[in-house]
Amino acid sequence: MNLNDALDALLADRRTGDRTADLAEAAKEAMERRIRNTQHGGAVIAAMVEDGMSYREIERVTGIPSSTAQRWAVPPKRE
Repeated sequence: MNLNDALDALLADRRTGDRTADLAEAAKEAMERRIRNTQHGGAVIAAMVEDGMSYREIERVTGIPSSTAQRWAVPPKRE
C-alpha cells in the first residue's frame, strides 16, 4: 500500500492537499479507528467467552492470539 492509498482510505473526500495537515488527520483517524475496533472486537470476544468459549478456542477459530483476545475482552480499569 502506498501513501496515497492510505490517505484515501483514512480521509476519503476530506483530503485538503496540505500534506502536513492530511498526514496529521490521517494519523488521528487511524488511532480513532484502532480504539473503536478494539472496543467492538472486545465486545464480540467477551460475548464468545460468555457463550463458553475459551481463549484458546477463540484463537483457533479467529486467528486472534489468545493473549490478545483476553486483553481485548477485559476493558482497562480507569482510575
